[in-house]
Amino acid sequence: MAHRYSDLNRHQSPTGRRNASATRNIPVIPIQTALNQDGNDFQEKPSNQRRVISASKRTDIPAFYLPWFAERVREGHVIVRNPLFYRASHPERFSIRVSLRPEDVAAIVWWSKNYGVYLRPTFYRVFEIYERQRFQFTINPRGPVYAWLEPDVPDLDEALRQARELAARRGATAIRWRYDPIVFWRDGQTDRWSWDADFFQRMCEELAAIGVPTCITSIVDRYRKFEQRVRLFFPNIQLRDPSPVELDDLVGAMAEIAGQHSITLETCSEPLLERYPEFRRASCIDGHELGASAAKASDQRMKGRETCGCSRHTDIGDYERQECGYSCIYCYATPNHRRFMTAARPSAESA
Repeated sequence: MAHRYSDLNRHQSPTGRRNASATRNIPVIPIQTALNQDGNDFQEKPSNQRRVISASKRTDIPAFYLPWFAERVREGHVIVRNPLFYRASHPERFSIRVSLRPEDVAAIVWWSKNYGVYLRPTFYRVFEIYERQRFQFTINPRGPVYAWLEPDVPDLDEALRQARELAARRGATAIRWRYDPIVFWRDGQTDRWSWDADFFQRMCEELAAIGVPTCITSIVDRYRKFEQRVRLFFPNIQLRDPSPVELDDLVGAMAEIAGQHSITLETCSEPLLERYPEFRRASCIDGHELGASAAKASDQRMKGRETCGCSRHTDIGDYERQECGYSCIYCYATPNHRRFMTAARPSAESA
């Protein structure tokens, strides 16, 4: 028999509606709770603390899955799978049911490289019910030298237009600009990096003019899957670590330009930059500021995230069922993106 909660998320059909018969017997559970061991009912001791919803560090929900999220908001809850148990025989047993009722949500923290869909009236009005919203907005350098890192992201003028509109609607202090990550590589005999002083100067000028207060950055983590993708699809490129001189030059240049525009520099889980006084440790999800729990997030238990400054939150994304469409080659969240899978598969002509 199919599990009665098996279609609650419908991640692969963002605009689809759930079958009413699948939900009519779901009990009204406050805030957040886990399924019990047999996977059929919810545990009797749910959490009653208002939650910060993260949407999402696992995929780009604003760019690709906003219809799905809007439908979950209308329904009042979402089922979230635990990514540590995707391969379990019954992964639903490790899922949680999270209330999306406004009175149960302290804030929504969005993560995206494209807020164009969110800004459409159809969707913007759906999320107006949430008083506190914060926007982590990743905008990195564009151009031929950097295109291999982030294919298909909106051009810079469009990204800046979205930033201005977000500031006008939700307030500039709700936006956190992420120049993140900075990548270092060797192309043939030439050492390169994704630090671009002209880009940074323009961004600081444009964002300071509308009141965005912060720039968050980090040095890329060379995950094994990142290394493998580069070797397979860009054999002339070799990833490398920054030298101490490069780090000093980077910090000095960023601090000088940002200081001219009164933009604060923060670093996200990055020990290499935390030792510089020009940077402060980021709290990308700040429970104090959002009126929620200030307890430390579970992210700190993950390798490479030991210095994460985030407070406790619930991320509602799904690495597998909600594949991000941008296929950024450095990303930890899209290990099997179609772009890479298609390129790796031999064509019929070459077979």
